[in-house]
Parts: sequence; C-alpha cells; structure tokens
Amino acid sequence: MPDRSAPLLRYFRFSAVTTLVLLVTGFVVLVEWQNLHWETHVFSSLGNFLPFTLFAIAAAVLFSGCWQSEWDMFAPQRLFYTVWFGLLGLGSLHLTAIDSSFTLRFWVTVSAGLIAFRLGCWGAGQKPGARPWISLGRIPSHWKIEWSAKRALLGAWALCLVSLAAFLYAYHVAGTVPLLSDDPESARFEFGVNSVLSRFIVSFYIIFQLGYIGFAHLGKYRTLFAGLVIAAVIAITLLTMRFFLFVGIWTVVVFWQYGRRRLNPKGLFLVLVVAYPVAKLAIDVKRFHENPVFVRVLDKIDFPERWRAFAPDYLYFNLTTQTLDHLTFLIPNEIPYQQGWYTAYPIRVFWTQRQGQGFRGRLDDLLWERSTDWSPIASVTTTYMGVPYADFGIPGVFAFSLVFGWLATRTYLSLRQQPTFWRILLYSQLSFAIGLSFYANYLTLFEMYWNLAVMGAVHLFASHARIPHSDSLATPRSQLHLS
Repeated sequence: MPDRSAPLLRYFRFSAVTTLVLLVTGFVVLVEWQNLHWETHVFSSLGNFLPFTLFAIAAAVLFSGCWQSEWDMFAPQRLFYTVWFGLLGLGSLHLTAIDSSFTLRFWVTVSAGLIAFRLGCWGAGQKPGARPWISLGRIPSHWKIEWSAKRALLGAWALCLVSLAAFLYAYHVAGTVPLLSDDPESARFEFGVNSVLSRFIVSFYIIFQLGYIGFAHLGKYRTLFAGLVIAAVIAITLLTMRFFLFVGIWTVVVFWQYGRRRLNPKGLFLVLVVAYPVAKLAIDVKRFHENPVFVRVLDKIDFPERWRAFAPDYLYFNLTTQTLDHLTFLIPNEIPYQQGWYTAYPIRVFWTQRQGQGFRGRLDDLLWERSTDWSPIASVTTTYMGVPYADFGIPGVFAFSLVFGWLATRTYLSLRQQPTFWRILLYSQLSFAIGLSFYANYLTLFEMYWNLAVMGAVHLFASHARIPHSDSLATPRSQLHLS
C-alpha cells in the first residue's frame, strides 16, 4: 500500500514555504513604502532580484522530489505554483519599454488567488476514510478504455468529415486559409461563416485526441487512427490556432501519463524539445516572425534583438499580467463589478448576442479597444483571475481560486485512488485549466465543456456495443483491494 504521508508532508512543506514567502513579501511592502494606495507600483527597486527569485521558487516547486517514482508534474499544486511563480518572474523581467512594475492591488489580488488555491487543495484532501493511492507506475494496469475500435473509428471519422466540410466551406467563402494569407493574425479571426461552423472548424483538436486514443489504446485500425492525428495537426496548423493544438497535446499527454507510462523529468524535457520547436516552426514563423506588422511592434517597444525568437511567447505571458494589472485599475475605478456576468459565459453564450466583431459578452470585448491605451497591440487576456475579479473583485478571486483548487485536487485524488476514463478525461481538462491559468480562465470558456461533451458522446457511442468476454467479467486480482 502506498504511503500517503510522504506526499502530504511534501504538500505541508511547500505550503509553509509559500505562506512564508507571501508574509515576507507583505512585510517588505509595508516597511519599504509608506502612505500606500492601491495604484502604488511596488518592488520597482528590486531590479532583477525579484524575477530570478521567483524563477528559483518555480524551479524548486517543479523539480522537488523528481528523483522519486511518485513525482507527478500534473499534481495540482505542483503545476499551479510552478506556472504562477514562473509567470510572475517573467512579468517582472521588464525586457521592453512598455513593461512596468505591478501595483499593490495586483499583488494583493494575486496573493489572494495563490493562498485560496492552496486552501482549496487542503480542504479536498481532508475526506475521512479515503481509499489508498495507487502508485503512478501501476495506474495504467487498473483501468482501460473499453471501446469498440470500429465504433470509435466511425465516430471519430464522422466528426472529422463534419469539421472538414465546415473547413472547406469557410475556405470557399474566404478564398484562403489563415496560414497562407497576407495577415494570418487577422485572418484567423475572420475564418468561419458563423459561430456554429467555427465550432466544428476548431474541433480538429478533439479529432487529434480521438486519433491518439484509438492508436494507442484500441489496438486495431491504427493506420486510420494515425490518419486522424495527421489530418488534425495539418488543419490546426493551417488555422494558426496553436491554443487548440495545445489543448489536444495536453489531453494526449495526460492520457499517456495515466494510461501508458509515467512522464518523468527526462520525458518532459523530450516533449518540450520536440513540441515547442514544431509549434514555432509550424505557426509562429508565418504568423509572427514573417509578419511586418509584428516586427514593427517589436521595434516600437524596443524588444531585445537577441531574444526576438521568443518574442511571441514573452508577450503572451507578459501582456497578460500587464493587462490584469490594468484591469484592477479599470474595475472598479471606471467600470463597476459585473456580478457574475463574465463567469456565467459558458451558460449564457447560447442566447447572448455577438457584439460587433467581438465575442458574446466575454471579458475580451471589454478590453479589446481599451488595451491599446497601454499596449502596442490589443491585449485581452488577464489570466484566470481576470474573470472573477471583473465580476466580484478580490473576494471573487479568492472564492473562485478556493473552488478551483478544491475541484482540481478532488478530481486528482479520485483518479489516483480509482482511475477511470471519465476521471482522467475530466482531470485532463482541469489540469489544462491550471496550465492555462497564466493566460486565460479555461473554466469560463465554452471550449472545455464542448471538449468534454464531444469526447463523452464518442465514449458512450463506442462503449455501447462492447460485448464483454467471459474473462473480463472476473475482477483481476490486482484490483481486489479497490473494491
């Protein structure tokens, strides 16, 4: 039986360090600055000490215990705090002329989210009489995907044909695809006749996931399932939507982690070495580096020449934190709190009317034009904290983070105690929400629920005609302790 005291002890040590860092930070702020107000820019005198300290904390969190067999990069707290300390480090580098130190309100908002997420994780682990954990190396032997390969292939190819038809119709209307257009950045927003067609056009990331599951887990028709993977990658590349490619790859890696083989630090490094350059070569070269408008933007903000290969990635991170900082001034000074309007987006998207060329009342619409006051390009992403802050302020960030941490940890614990397809699928999306938390709030986007709905529908369809064999009716000896 795995010893649960070891991971709990690691979580306790990490939470103690995190709390200490936050307390020391607050103490330094109170001592160094007097007559503070919400718009005070703090930590500006620390120079490079602050970002490199945050990077060191992120590295320590990520690689703590990496030599042990139970090291799991997808564990909620490890993933969340690695992402956030790394994000805050990047946001404090100040490589460009538009970067500025964050305000006191920003740091209080972020601190509230970091503390609340930890409290949510702690609360989720307090369930009495919980089952023992299954070691990471043994999880794949405790579950399998009981799909009919033929029905899974039929469902996946049906979705592929619908998405392909929508893609070809949009191509007929637009006359080109985003990757091959003169301005890929603008063309990718205009590619699609309406929201329904656009939903199926971007669904190639789900086809990518289904292709992998069929190829890796079902054992039949592997060539046809591989064809789905290739078709999906080509389509997403032509759309220049690496967000959806990221969703698909993340889901596949989670299924690999808990369904095939544990991803150790070496495997993580190989994934990054392969996936990151491929994504940049496939999408970023045409969309950014060969785009004269983007090059002029880099010149305007004095982006260092030697780091320009990483400019899109740096701006993805940095503009997001800068926009969150400005949002904390915009609301409530100029705009009142929205009382749940943005959090409810996945529900009200079905009846909310589109606002011009924007979305259906998303936070992005509020910032699309206003962000040009402080950014050379439209910057509309505000990390996962932007949505609850816009709705309810700092208490909203605290409450949302508390629920977020509880839900992610509760799902992770259930996966480690008794893995099933549904639990791994759900945690693949929740862990992606954690990984994307530096950029956007995946829990308040429709994509998460569309992904779960379509994958769930294929799961039910492919499982329906599965005829159990006599040897599958007996409980394997290795599973007796779980019942």
